[in-house]
Amino acid sequence: MRRQLIAAIADGELRPGDQLPSVRSLASDLGINLHTVNKAYAILREEGYLLMRRRAGAIVSDRSMPTASQRADAQDQRMREELHRIALAYKARGGSRERFAALADEQAATVFDRSSNRSDQSARSDRTD
Repeated sequence: MRRQLIAAIADGELRPGDQLPSVRSLASDLGINLHTVNKAYAILREEGYLLMRRRAGAIVSDRSMPTASQRADAQDQRMREELHRIALAYKARGGSRERFAALADEQAATVFDRSSNRSDQSARSDRTD
């Protein structure tokens, strides 16, 4: 079943945005176990062929559009490259790894602790209101 759906997508029989039958409906139509269809849909989703939407069910994904995971990976890669550039510049100025790590940690704390401080402040103001 998985290969048939991939072939239908490749041949253009199924296009991005096309809705597939529900797991229950497809299992009934094909006369196969519900769990078999559910597993196939899950694998196709993991491989990027399908999107699973609440109430809409399985939808053929647009493979030309990057997934959220791919976008996050690309952003992480750009961040790594920027950190590498900054670390090289710091080292070229004679800075040590330990001091660079301490400065990076200090900046991370200002960002991450600030958001938790806002949550704490918000919770405190809710209690006093």
